[in-house]
Amino acid sequence: MKDKWFNYRPICIVFAFLLLGSVFSFYILEKTIITAVISSIMLAVLIAWAIFRRKIRYVLIPIIAFVIAIGLYYLAVWKFNNETSINPSKVVARVYDVTNEQNGLIKTECDNCVFDGKETNANIILYIYDNTGLFENIETGSVIKFTPYKFYKSDLFYYELPNSNLYSNDLKFTASVLIKDVEYVKTDKNLSEKFKDRVKQNLQIGLTNENAEIAYSALFGDKDLLSESQYSNYKLAGIAHLLAVSGLHVGIVFAILNLILGLMKIKGWWKIGTISIFLILYAYLCGFSVSIIRASTMCFIMMLAKQVRRDYDSLNSLALSGIILLLINPFSVFDVGFLLSFSCVAGIVMFTPTMQKWLEKLKNVVPSGIVDAVAISVGTSVSIVFVNSYFFQTLNIISVIANVIIIPLFTIAFVCIFCVALISLLCSYFSYLLLPINYLINFINILANLFGNLSISNFGTTGFNFIGIIIYLALLLFASRFCVAKYKYKIITTMPMVALLIYCLL
Repeated sequence: MKDKWFNYRPICIVFAFLLLGSVFSFYILEKTIITAVISSIMLAVLIAWAIFRRKIRYVLIPIIAFVIAIGLYYLAVWKFNNETSINPSKVVARVYDVTNEQNGLIKTECDNCVFDGKETNANIILYIYDNTGLFENIETGSVIKFTPYKFYKSDLFYYELPNSNLYSNDLKFTASVLIKDVEYVKTDKNLSEKFKDRVKQNLQIGLTNENAEIAYSALFGDKDLLSESQYSNYKLAGIAHLLAVSGLHVGIVFAILNLILGLMKIKGWWKIGTISIFLILYAYLCGFSVSIIRASTMCFIMMLAKQVRRDYDSLNSLALSGIILLLINPFSVFDVGFLLSFSCVAGIVMFTPTMQKWLEKLKNVVPSGIVDAVAISVGTSVSIVFVNSYFFQTLNIISVIANVIIIPLFTIAFVCIFCVALISLLCSYFSYLLLPINYLINFINILANLFGNLSISNFGTTGFNFIGIIIYLALLLFASRFCVAKYKYKIITTMPMVALLIYCLL
């Protein structure tokens, strides 16, 4: 009997071919043949292998997933573009997102749009040119009336990639306007915006303005308040994920809730239901970002598996959360948040246990927590190399060290910020409990600045496309613990990985 290299995982297969189907559709739509050819070859090889081994189920599942992905992709494109041409003279809209001003240009996103007195479900991206400072009176929740001097349909394939944000927020139109042509009507904030405003005000009581902005960003993933220098330091140090709600943040929130409910003796389905509702509310406050949906789904699956006394499979859980996201938004595969989130978790799942075994001897001289942190940091860093290369054209070679040092400090700060933010909703005076946290955040900022500005740490890289990313992740899977091939084959697999990495750096 021939050795098996992989255990058959239908959920993972469906996820992989949903991804492949979306990428295939994009390149076909853009008349780029190379990815279509590669996808066709992969399908042909799979079909030939299934026929040869007489295992039809192995080919039916991926083909069905592939066809579904193509259908969902083209349906989404049709729905987004299926809007009659319009050029309104008067627009009334509610601002729900504001980007910091840069060179007199403010980018906003608006909903509840009314074009020439006619209501529409489509939202718009609005660019406001302001050299007067008048825009300070307009904030999230402001209802404005304006006369656009430019109005056109949003391009779903802006920058040669499908824009996941346009589709998920139904931003079908883009407009430009001068500040003098904008009239403030009223303020109409929804429940989420009112809640976050209250939290922001409480954070500003106990923290400095700069630290309150960082804390607010860490809580809700809203980086609009951050200055360019603040975000740049974190990005260059390889810890920008701390300022966007990710699996780390959801994991901390889950641990806090699990502890509190455990102390209250709440167990079973009541515990699962309570945590699930809280995570859904948290996801709502964070705008249902890709990373929080992925992390919350995996938390729910883990609780459910424990409740029904089944083994929790992290790889299947990751794949299932990916399937849900792709069914909701087939353009998610092109979103940097999606790729970073799933690549990071895949790296942790595939390599952290192996790294922990390799570093096990160090536990006699180094605290086990540090060893585990190094293993996790290495796993994530290896898995996101080409995603960073594609989107940012940079690689930080000491981000592993930065994450090992900073993440434990950040975890302490985030736990304090999260707990105080909740109890301060009852009484704002509790916000003063955050005063000591200023020193911890200041220290984290110093470390971010130190690691981010080391000349030896950041390298410019060659920008890879999605073909390179797919090949690299496939090689990573083959080299991981989920592949049971002989060790010599795994060594051979690492050679093209190293070659791609060297090419990326040269």
